[in-house]
Amino acid sequence: MEPLPNTPVTGPVTETERTYALNALQTTQGLLHEALAGLSPAQLTFKTDPDRWSIAECVEHIVLVERGIFKYMQRSMDEPADASRRAEIKVSDVDMVRAVRSRGVTLASPAPFVPTGRYGDTDATLAAFDEGRSAVTDWLSTQAGDLRTHFFPHIAFGTLDGYQAMLLISAHGERHRKQIEEIKTNPAFPHD
Repeated sequence: MEPLPNTPVTGPVTETERTYALNALQTTQGLLHEALAGLSPAQLTFKTDPDRWSIAECVEHIVLVERGIFKYMQRSMDEPADASRRAEIKVSDVDMVRAVRSRGVTLASPAPFVPTGRYGDTDATLAAFDEGRSAVTDWLSTQAGDLRTHFFPHIAFGTLDGYQAMLLISAHGERHRKQIEEIKTNPAFPHD
């Protein structure tokens, strides 16, 4: 995936920005599929520590967070645009994506996004992920409203605009794909 250009926001989402976000969503979806390919039930449920998530739980968490962000943004786009709120944004697109993808800092997940096995097995969870990603990419492809004048509240970054929320979806998925790869390198990871 190409690096996100570090350009100032000067108006509505450009077609270049939209294309970048769509590519990021599609690329990270493919990478997650690759990370899960051929894993056994024992590998999917292996935990490096009792307090850490398994690969299956990481996938469920991704689904829950993406659905939450997407529902919020759909509702946000029904509200009147408010360009004056741009002053609330304290992080650039590039810095937000970089920070979210990094595994250097972790935050406790809010309760609604903690995995509980609600989708059943990992195949069903991955199907829910694909369904959600398709909905997001379809929506972003056809969204006529200016994502830069609608906003999303983030637990760590404060106010993000709608375009940043779309970047957040792909970056968050990539963050947890990296977590999955970390789990797979654990010396106790089952090799069956």
